[in-house]
Amino acid sequence: MNKKKHTKLSNRYKRIFLSKYTSFVAALISIVVAPVIFYFGKRSGAIDLAESFNLLIRMVLIAALFYSLRSHKLFLMQASTVGLLFCMLCSQSQYALGELANQDSETFITMGLQGFIFLAGERMLLFIQAFICTSHFIIHAIRKQEKIRVSINQTAILFLFVLLIVQLIIAPFLSFGLNYILYIWTLHLDEFFIFVLIACAELILMIDQREYVLGG
Repeated sequence: MNKKKHTKLSNRYKRIFLSKYTSFVAALISIVVAPVIFYFGKRSGAIDLAESFNLLIRMVLIAALFYSLRSHKLFLMQASTVGLLFCMLCSQSQYALGELANQDSETFITMGLQGFIFLAGERMLLFIQAFICTSHFIIHAIRKQEKIRVSINQTAILFLFVLLIVQLIIAPFLSFGLNYILYIWTLHLDEFFIFVLIACAELILMIDQREYVLGG
């Protein structure tokens, strides 16, 4: 019974992330939201030249990844996925270990529970993104792909989605300025859909590698 349920969930996961509609919506929202992040980031003083450049590179990589998904160009898909993963990791590390670390801890303590959850969530997001990056290289570096590694990576991406949703819910209740809150909210919304796009690419690359191993 449990095996049947697991198979149904697995098939549903594949249907969602193999759908062309999913990748189109994810890419479209990711690109549209990027200029909004820049606008609120500039207004709140939270975004610098380095992060602005990161946003620009991110938009280029999103377009490249979407094109590779539609045309099924696997080498471009792999390169774009790796680039986006590093882009996201650099951005999150700069935010979690740089900007938030420079703020007084009392700022978050006075916010109460939501402040503590938000701060912990940002550090957890950094950890999960680092894990996904590492897992991506392990999965695609080995010739013989083990099912457990694929399952762990997919689970990590799903857990990341949950964390991002939590951060999106909490952000409006933080006692920061409106522009900064909107910057945080749009930033995490963008991250959510970027990782949806990455999940689409990851699944296709995993299926392709599995077919390559079985065929070899």
